[in-house]
Amino acid sequence: MFVSSLRYPLESDDLPRTLLIGSLLVVGSILILPLIVLMGYFVQAINAAAADDPPPQFERFEILFVDGLKLLAVGLAYGIGFVVLAFGVLFVGALNEQLMTVGFVVLAIAYFGLLYFSVAVLYAFGRHRNLADAFALRDIVRTGLSVRYLLVALLVVFIVPTLFSILQVLVGITIIGLLLIPATLVYELLVYAAFVSELDHPDDTAASS
Repeated sequence: MFVSSLRYPLESDDLPRTLLIGSLLVVGSILILPLIVLMGYFVQAINAAAADDPPPQFERFEILFVDGLKLLAVGLAYGIGFVVLAFGVLFVGALNEQLMTVGFVVLAIAYFGLLYFSVAVLYAFGRHRNLADAFALRDIVRTGLSVRYLLVALLVVFIVPTLFSILQVLVGITIIGLLLIPATLVYELLVYAAFVSELDHPDDTAASS
């Protein structure tokens, strides 16, 4: 799983073009619209990896944009839900201090729960690019309550970002290396998509491939 996911971007039919266009979008992401396109590309990459297809190309940008908007909507929906819960805790806490303590415990559980199940939400949505799947809480919880999910989540949230951060620091030592950092971010995005899609292969072992 680990090695095959790191190699997944190399399965692209035209990796240099993908990295070039992706790099331009990374640089332009300060304008928001390119960032949404990148988010849509990430969704399609999860979808492709789950189907054992090579990484998608940057084409039909209108569809990439729509998929990116859907992913943004998913994040906003969960974020708004958490904010509403927080305001509810503050309101109840203003009435009773003991309830405030209970409320903060509930809020902490909700916060860390969102962090933990975020990869499961990405997987649920990206697998079929179906917005409703991102809110199928029973399936999301079932996905998250497995040893395999814990491994994938640790890789996506902690281990792989740390490895790529070290790589990017080393690459950025030179001026030419600085110019290549956006390309490493696109490569990293595809690696994340591959790891998330590994949740679609429950019978594999971490040592496979």
